[in-house]
Amino acid sequence: MHDVLVIGAGLAGLTAARALTHAGQRVRVLEAAPQVGGRVHSRVVDGFTLDAGYQVLFPAYPAAQRWLKLDTLGLVPLPSAAVIRRGERADVVGSPFSDPGALGGTLTTRALGLGDKARVAALALRLRSPAPWTLLRGPDETTEAYLRRFGFSEAALDHFFRPFFGGIFLRRELDTSARLFRYYFRMLLDGGAALPAAGMGEVSRQLAQGLDLSLGVQARRLTPHAASVTVETSAGDLEARHVIVATDPSSAAQLTGEAAAARGHLSSTYLHYAAPAPLDRERRLLLNAGPGLIQNAHWLSNVIPERAPAGGHLLTVTVLDLPDLDDEALDARVRGELARWYGAAGVATLRLLLTERIRHAQYPQPPEYASTLSGHATRLPGVLLAGEATSMSGIQGAMESGEKAAAIILGDPAGMSRPRGA
Repeated sequence: MHDVLVIGAGLAGLTAARALTHAGQRVRVLEAAPQVGGRVHSRVVDGFTLDAGYQVLFPAYPAAQRWLKLDTLGLVPLPSAAVIRRGERADVVGSPFSDPGALGGTLTTRALGLGDKARVAALALRLRSPAPWTLLRGPDETTEAYLRRFGFSEAALDHFFRPFFGGIFLRRELDTSARLFRYYFRMLLDGGAALPAAGMGEVSRQLAQGLDLSLGVQARRLTPHAASVTVETSAGDLEARHVIVATDPSSAAQLTGEAAAARGHLSSTYLHYAAPAPLDRERRLLLNAGPGLIQNAHWLSNVIPERAPAGGHLLTVTVLDLPDLDDEALDARVRGELARWYGAAGVATLRLLLTERIRHAQYPQPPEYASTLSGHATRLPGVLLAGEATSMSGIQGAMESGEKAAAIILGDPAGMSRPRGA
């Protein structure tokens, strides 16, 4: 019999398993998929390294600092600036301190007025002082309401905040919790964003190292007993004193009967293109401030050449939601929008590597959503939940949820009482 069976090898399950194994527990992780990581994995297509969707790591995440060896992940820092695209027009907006090349564009851009530039600096100064986790507390409102109260103009909302934070929240409407906006803004201030050179899958692979892990094994039913839980799986029945269910929300709800584990979903679509030559030498994230399906785009091979084979270049385009178009029609629409940036002749050289539609990329996080979060306990004795649905969507939320589930099993008061985001 195992001490703990962890169902799901996403970031929450892997972090829980590492914490429990570190504490001397006998732990086995079951994963239905052929690879670890859940939504945080990478694969190679025609020599190009493609992440699942478009994800980045904020190295300032406290849970990442506790459980990842950041110095061995091969992290490549991303420029602390972005390019606002409005057709052929491109304006650079960013921090001249961490991205000196952004200074000229930031000073001269008409995408943000002088007042808005001053407000960005004032906002950074305000959010840099308190402990990061405290930014997730206090009265809540929408991100748009918060930014308007801070005095930002309509142009700033449309040209910068909607394209940039819309890509983080997967909601261009800026109706996500202002607490989350403040927290993510602070994470960017403290550590910027980075990508492992070999793909985001390196994060999951590092967490999985040394764990007792079974891939391709699906958990089907949980049956609690007086002092143990039987897990019926596709590979036979297994027994453990405790079970942590760290699957996607809908699967967790089916296994545990906890409807609160399923909190709805936000979807997104990604198109990965190969190019024989880069149509843009820009290393920064490209934000679409004009009409159309494109939310953002990034020439990843300009930042990390090894993401593409010799002589190749990689462009990843993000589209919010799941457009009601087949892959061919979606590709045509996206190419039409890219042609307004680069011209039709250049866009014709792009070769579509993969269209990826992710139905559950995040769950909605409106103001005060934290007051409705499900806990880790379930109605099944000996069975706990772990996953971002108990905290917040994203890497920090998943990892800290796994930590807390492990702390409950271990009876660790410090781990159980650690605030969200700390």
